[in-house]
Amino acid sequence: KINCQHITDYFNIKIFLNMIWCDTIIMWFASRHSIPVVLLNYFFKRKLIIIAGGFDVAKLRQINYGGMQGGYRTNIGRWILNKANKVIAVSKSNKNEIIQNGRIHNSKVELIYNCIEPPLIEKSDLQKKNQILTVGELNEETYLRKGLDRFIEIARIFPEIKFYHIGKWTNKKGNESKKKIEELISISPLNITYLGYVSRDTLINYYKESKIYLQLSRHEAFGVSVVEAISYNCIPIVSNAFALPELIDEDGYVVDNMSQAVKKIKKTIKSKIDNQQSYRFIKRYSIESRSAGFKKILNVI
Repeated sequence: KINCQHITDYFNIKIFLNMIWCDTIIMWFASRHSIPVVLLNYFFKRKLIIIAGGFDVAKLRQINYGGMQGGYRTNIGRWILNKANKVIAVSKSNKNEIIQNGRIHNSKVELIYNCIEPPLIEKSDLQKKNQILTVGELNEETYLRKGLDRFIEIARIFPEIKFYHIGKWTNKKGNESKKKIEELISISPLNITYLGYVSRDTLINYYKESKIYLQLSRHEAFGVSVVEAISYNCIPIVSNAFALPELIDEDGYVVDNMSQAVKKIKKTIKSKIDNQQSYRFIKRYSIESRSAGFKKILNVI
């Protein structure tokens, strides 16, 4: 496994050495870091699988998000995708983006959902509080994409309810930064607490305690935090955007606007939580299901 965090990692000698001996290459995202591998593969001719799971195949001009908005980035992305033996989508919505924006034939794209770890939960743990949680990295780009402006607006409407945000405070490049969080704290009502990055155990405790998980994103290729929240019996209220409606199925509410979100929050706060977890839901997003999907593809390409 090679993690490309800097442009120098694109030309890591380990890439060349491993391509000599490998049978198959699996890459996350059809972006610039993939170029050296694709070029080397003209010579090595290894089986190439690309997981196109987000920015690389998105085109959302309203918030200037996605690699398929035109220009050199789009051309590079389409070239990389076309060189793959198989392209993996992480949701049906993501699959449509790959086909339409990446201009890839349907037969070349396979859907394998992302997965989560099995929930660590007992019925005695499910002492829900009337609090609302959202999870995700916080920076200039995610502020609009993940609907944090909407989260803040909703919190103002419910001053008696505690709202929590969990996630790293970064800049657009993913480096630690407090610039955006300081701005948000200055405009947020007092009932929002920004916890930043927390341990896995702490995150799970907030899932267990929170009655509502609120995700009013403008774009999500998948939404791991949404699935995790549902696995801990949070009631999800999500925007009708890309993969979010597909993920929650019958386990929560999909809203088209802020007025609907407010109504569903009022309804959910008054309701009782069913402690019975959905086996169907957990199985769909299990490590075993994802593993089986990859094994199937590796056996046929």
